[in-house]
Amino acid sequence: MNKSFAVASLAWAFCLGLALQAGDPVNRTAAGNYRKLIDQHCVGCHNQRLTSGGLRLDSADVGKVPSDAETWEKVIHKLRAGAMPPPGVTRPDPATYKGFELWLESQIDGAAQANPYAGRPLLHRMNRAEYANAIRDLLGLDVDAASLLPPDDSAYGFDNISDVLGVSPSL
Repeated sequence: MNKSFAVASLAWAFCLGLALQAGDPVNRTAAGNYRKLIDQHCVGCHNQRLTSGGLRLDSADVGKVPSDAETWEKVIHKLRAGAMPPPGVTRPDPATYKGFELWLESQIDGAAQANPYAGRPLLHRMNRAEYANAIRDLLGLDVDAASLLPPDDSAYGFDNISDVLGVSPSL
């Protein structure tokens, strides 16, 4: 596959995903087509009765991919590896196969971009240098925090990582 075709396919799938999230009726039809593809090629093994690979696609909602991103990430991983459908089972044509992979990816990526998750907020204890700087900035006093406070723990060469800076009984 040439590079320009791959870029065009990715752009098309991304735009399709964004339009589908917006509720575009034409693209709801695309989701319906992908539902048919899943029913034809995946549901035979990934259903409530068999649950092959711990995955159920018979009840997965193709119209709301971001709401079940963990399941669809597994599907994308298998599609990208060319592992599903398994050898010996009929597969969709290569363009449909790649289009489905890109469409799923664009659905998840579009939702993540629209609602980014920066991670959980952590309580950050100041290290000795930060404490000395805060005292200097607030009170105009130069203190030797190294002589007043116990040494800070460090991780990966940094002493200001909040997961490492615990509060010991001495503090």
